[in-house]
This record gives sequence, structure tokens and C-alpha cells, in this order.
Amino acid sequence: MHPLGPSMSTLLRILLSLITAFVAVPLARAQSEAALAGMQAYNKGDYAAAYRLLRQSADAGDPHGLVNLGYLYARGHGVRADQLQSLRLYELSAKAGSSEGMNALGFKYLHGTGVSKDAKRAAYWFCEAIVRGNWRAMNNLGLLLISGEVPVDLPEARNLWKQASELGHPNAMNNLAISYLNGPDRDLQKADELMLRAAQLGHPGAQRYMRSRGYAGTFSPPINVELTMKPEPKGVVGHTKECGLYIS
Repeated sequence: MHPLGPSMSTLLRILLSLITAFVAVPLARAQSEAALAGMQAYNKGDYAAAYRLLRQSADAGDPHGLVNLGYLYARGHGVRADQLQSLRLYELSAKAGSSEGMNALGFKYLHGTGVSKDAKRAAYWFCEAIVRGNWRAMNNLGLLLISGEVPVDLPEARNLWKQASELGHPNAMNNLAISYLNGPDRDLQKADELMLRAAQLGHPGAQRYMRSRGYAGTFSPPINVELTMKPEPKGVVGHTKECGLYIS
């Protein structure tokens, strides 16, 4: 004769699943907090703390921890440089949906570090990151579009740099400014405006340019934002016509 209600083992399984559900939210939050703390430690130059925190986050499967731990291996900061290990971590991060992981994979294929150089595959990963609002990918695909490694498209490169500039990316501002200095439609006023914005955000090249133009104001300390760690963009969507060529 079968009991009318669920068995004791079934009740235990249900209870355990409920406990797991309640624990999962603070656990995920703690993992994100570890990744954020690791990024902050890295930006302060404390590579040992960054490695410990990002390793903890990556081991828990946090895509932010995975990609930023990959940066440590790529740059040899706090750990021996290992391009294959960084590639593996970027792939795991990208698979988990991280736009930063996708951009990092694109950068790998663009420059051929730890993997064969492949401009089209680089463009694919930049595109995947762009539609998720990643400013670095916008800047990087813009550079690729004027490199000659894929069909040159200066207007679309400018479109990407403009989007990244509006998100506050000084490198994109600098690149957009250079395109107005050296492009067929030279516009010194636009270039100066963009260079000043980039310089105020710490872009070293833009600061030198503004000094050469006689600017005497103060600037923030120079910094290369490409070498800093930052949280994933939220609520941002990028766009480019080029991505239709690479995302199937």
C-alpha cells in the first residue's frame, strides 16, 4: 500500500532545495563582492590581494572573477605570466556571458597572444561584447576597422568611438580626435574638444597634445584605463552595422 503523502526522503530533498535556494542569493552576492574587491586591490597595485580575491571568485564560477584573473595571468601581475591560462579563463568567462570576457577573447585573437592571430574571430568577439555595452570592445573594433586587417570603415570606427566616448572612455575620445586630425575631413575644433575631455580623464597622449596646443590647465594624473579593472556595464547596449558580418 502506497502512502498518501510524499515519502520522508522526498520531503528531505524538498527541504534541502529550499535551503539551497535561500543560500544561493547571498552566496552569489559574496562572489561578486570578492571579484569587486579583487578589482579594487588590483587598481591600487596590490597584486597579491587581487590574485587571492579573484582566484576565490573565479573558483566559485563568477565570470567577473574569471576574466580578471585571466588579466593577471596575461600580464604576469601577482602570478607567472601564462597566456594559455589567461585564454582558458577568458573563454570560461565569455561562455558565462561576460562582455569583458568576450572583449578579452577578441583582444587575444587580434594580437595573437596565446592563440593564432585571427582578425575575423577578433571582430566576432568584439561584436558580442559591443551588443552588451562593453566600451573597450567598441574602442577595439574601431581600431580594427582602420587597421586594414578587415575592410576599412572609418565612419563606422568613428561611430564606435563616439559610443564609447559617451560612456566615458578616454582612449576612444583620443582615437576619435586623432581621426579628425588625420582624416579626410580634418576638423581641428572637434579634435581639440575630444582631446581635452580625454586629457581631463587622464589619457597621457591627450595630455601631451593639449600641452602642445598651449593648454595650461590642470589634469588628473595620467592613467591607461585599458590596464585598469572595472565592473561589467549594466543597462547599456552598443550597436554597429559591422556586427552583422561577424555574428551569425
